[in-house]
Amino acid sequence: MIASVVSGLVFILLVSLFPHKQRSVKNYDALLQLNQYKYNIYEIFSIIPLFFFVGLICYITYLLGNDVQNLIFSGRTVDIAIYPPDTFWLASGLCFGFGLIVPPMELLYRILLGEEYDIYTEYTNRKHGYDGFRVLRPICLAFVVVGLAVSVLGLGWYKEITADRILINDFFSLRPQTYTVSDVRSLTRYEKSINADGFEKPDLHYKIVFTDGRVWDTSDNFHEVSPEVYGQVIQHILSRSSLTLQHQETDR
Repeated sequence: MIASVVSGLVFILLVSLFPHKQRSVKNYDALLQLNQYKYNIYEIFSIIPLFFFVGLICYITYLLGNDVQNLIFSGRTVDIAIYPPDTFWLASGLCFGFGLIVPPMELLYRILLGEEYDIYTEYTNRKHGYDGFRVLRPICLAFVVVGLAVSVLGLGWYKEITADRILINDFFSLRPQTYTVSDVRSLTRYEKSINADGFEKPDLHYKIVFTDGRVWDTSDNFHEVSPEVYGQVIQHILSRSSLTLQHQETDR
């Protein structure tokens, strides 16, 4: 019920914001009478090439994103590195997939319909009451902008540890922050955490607290990092400081 109401409101809003002004298209009425059923079929099944092209663009972005990331980080000499996982680039890929969908879809339908393409687009615009391309342009532009932002932020989302420094660059930070081992105030290991329902669940993680109040919570990130890697981080800090690892059963 709610979905129907929302869909109706969205449709009314599109008609109001992007009203379609009918164009004079040659042989429109004659060809529409002959091919209206075909145009309806093309419209219904447009979802198939749409998702194909979105998937294709997403996969290309995934490959390019990983290549660029490897190129940027390959020359660095670090003891321990935590970079965005390969799957991170699927997020950028989806944004670019939906943002760049119009050109391949338009090309495909121009090839399939030939001279009837203008009649087809005019028919669908009149049928729905709004100009489809006027709706898609700002939406696609927004997806491209988000995709660019996510890509740039993703390339700056990492943690690197060397013998004398700990470099942390958060996802929404454009500048990394550098710490030394002496800037670490405490290290705590937790065996469990509290889930959204208030129940304990097994969740081995660590909290590294710095002297400026920053907390590196190893459970609070989207990196695909094994517990062994975080264990190496803790051992690295312990071996270069007089700190001891504190143990807590549950992180509350």
